[in-house]
Amino acid sequence: MLSITKQFRFEAAHAILNYDGLCKNIHGHSYVLHVCISGKKDPETQMVLDFKIIKKVVEEHFLNLVDHALMLNKNNPGISAMAAYEGKKYWLNGEPTAENLLDTIAALIQTKFPEGIVLKSLRLYETESSFADWKPDQN
Repeated sequence: MLSITKQFRFEAAHAILNYDGLCKNIHGHSYVLHVCISGKKDPETQMVLDFKIIKKVVEEHFLNLVDHALMLNKNNPGISAMAAYEGKKYWLNGEPTAENLLDTIAALIQTKFPEGIVLKSLRLYETESSFADWKPDQN
C-alpha cells in the first residue's frame, strides 16, 4: 500500500466555553489540515488517487462548511446568545477543539473516497507549533 497526503488551509474562529483561560473568548486560527489516504496504485494512472479528488472531497464535505466560520459547541447552554449571530457558523457536537474537529472531519470524509481508498490519518495544526493527529481505530 502507498499513501499520499494533501495539505489544506482554512481560517476559522472558535470559543471553548467553560475553559479556564483565554480560549474561552472568541478567537481565530489559520488552520492547516493534512489529509493522508492510502490504497493500491492504479496500473493505468500510476497514482493511488489524483490529488484533485482529495481536494474535491475535503472541500465539498468539510472546508466549505467551516472556512471563515465561527465554530461552536451546539450542546453548550451558554451559547444561546451566539445563535443570533448572522454570520457563518458551524455547530459541533462538542467543544471546537482540534481533537473534536479531527473526529468531525473523519466522520464527514472517510466514506467519500472511491472504493479501495482508505483515510489513513489526519493532522490538524491549530497554530504553527500545536497540532492534533487522528488515525482510525485499530479494533
